[in-house]
Amino acid sequence: DGDKYTLTLHDNGTVSAMGGCNYISGTYRMTSSRELDITNTATTLRMCNDTMESDYFSMLEAVTHYEMDGSMMLLLKSGELIAIMQAAEL
Repeated sequence: DGDKYTLTLHDNGTVSAMGGCNYISGTYRMTSSRELDITNTATTLRMCNDTMESDYFSMLEAVTHYEMDGSMMLLLKSGELIAIMQAAEL
């Protein structure tokens, strides 16, 4: 269920994300050449049945670049597309 998975890049350089039932937080760095580095992450440790959640969190930490296509953010790892995030109103 992709609606459960979120990614928020805050203006203060922090990042927060929601997996199937846990949250991740950390810091991020973006450059004018569209580099994106998500680091210093920590997650909550709720027990849940979401088997994709750890893959999602690992994918976020592997991102190296991003591209924008309208309201979609394409997340890339060394030029390979690994995820597409759709912008939503907060």
